[in-house]
Amino acid sequence: MAETQNPFLDPEPPHWAARGLAYTVIAIFAVALLAAWLVQVPETVSGRFTLVPIRGTDPIRVQKEGVLAQVAVEEGDTVPLGATLFIIQSTPLSDRSSDVRTLETQLRANQERIRIAASKYDTRKRQAAPEERRLATKVSFLERLMVSKNQRLKLTRELADSALSGSRTGSINRLDATRLDLEVTSLAEEVQTAQNDLDDAKAAIVRLGQDEEARDLEYRETKRGLEESIDTERIRIAAMSQDTRTVTDSGVVVRAHCSGTILHLKVNGAGAVVTEGEILGELACRGDRLQGELELPEAGVPLVRVGQGVKLRLDAFPYQRFGVRFGTVHWLGPTGESGPAPGSFRALVELADDSIRVRGQMQPLLPGMRGQADIVTGRRSLVSYAFEPVRALRENFREMPTR
Repeated sequence: MAETQNPFLDPEPPHWAARGLAYTVIAIFAVALLAAWLVQVPETVSGRFTLVPIRGTDPIRVQKEGVLAQVAVEEGDTVPLGATLFIIQSTPLSDRSSDVRTLETQLRANQERIRIAASKYDTRKRQAAPEERRLATKVSFLERLMVSKNQRLKLTRELADSALSGSRTGSINRLDATRLDLEVTSLAEEVQTAQNDLDDAKAAIVRLGQDEEARDLEYRETKRGLEESIDTERIRIAAMSQDTRTVTDSGVVVRAHCSGTILHLKVNGAGAVVTEGEILGELACRGDRLQGELELPEAGVPLVRVGQGVKLRLDAFPYQRFGVRFGTVHWLGPTGESGPAPGSFRALVELADDSIRVRGQMQPLLPGMRGQADIVTGRRSLVSYAFEPVRALRENFREMPTR
């Protein structure tokens, strides 16, 4: 049976269609080849960065060795001035705090002893004042009495002598002469008694003065000794309080010395044994100018130069919504890092601005914010990427030069 021919379909394409398809493929290849030579794409070096203050961070150190009882913050936390960061159980500081409280108790006791001694001294002085006045009055009275009795004794003795002479001549009765002589003797005894009382009163006044002087000396010596003890205790308390001012019933409290952000924590859990001077973390104070601390991979170090531009994409502000920030490389580390990020190099980026617009308001960038940084190191043509496998193959077959 003969094959039926379809008059509407041509089994061979028209010559212009085949030629046009060939020209199109050739043109696309030529354009791609030309673009590979002419089109330049940016070459970037990427790495993680952290915003830190330009003046650096302040280390949070341990005052005395002990056991970490509590970690009250986490990395990235914003803390106010005086906030509790760590609590440490330190036996030496607890003992020193007990010594300070003991000294404070002794200080208050010595101050009370001074007050009591001064009160007793004033009381005794007030009690002695009336006795001194009484004795002074008595001495004054006895002195006047002595003058009066001496005058009376003198007159009586003269009368007795005259009576005695008259009795001998018979002009005066002998009995009257005898009575006057007895009166002279009595007055002489009274004068002697008054003199003895006067001497006793004066001796009592002297004894009172000596007793008062002794009390003064005793009070001054007691006061001097207590004041020396008080001064010594105050000096010891002031010296020991420098270390114990942060000691509470819970332990030694490590507080934030400024408002800022916790950038790094060296110790994250309770129970760790810490030594004096050990760094527990780093605190960035608020208000300082910021810069980016960038971790560069080794492969990008030869391409990075000071002055190159940097695009910063912050994790806290996604660049799809808030855009990127810009900066400039202003320092490159001469050596690699061997600590938390081995095999990386450190670079510092100067920020073009330190705030970002969020919902119409400028929001400041904070220390500790992280993100991805892209450093534009130059531009390369697309064809250079195609020759990299060829260069790699050539270097693999390259032999050592002979000496």
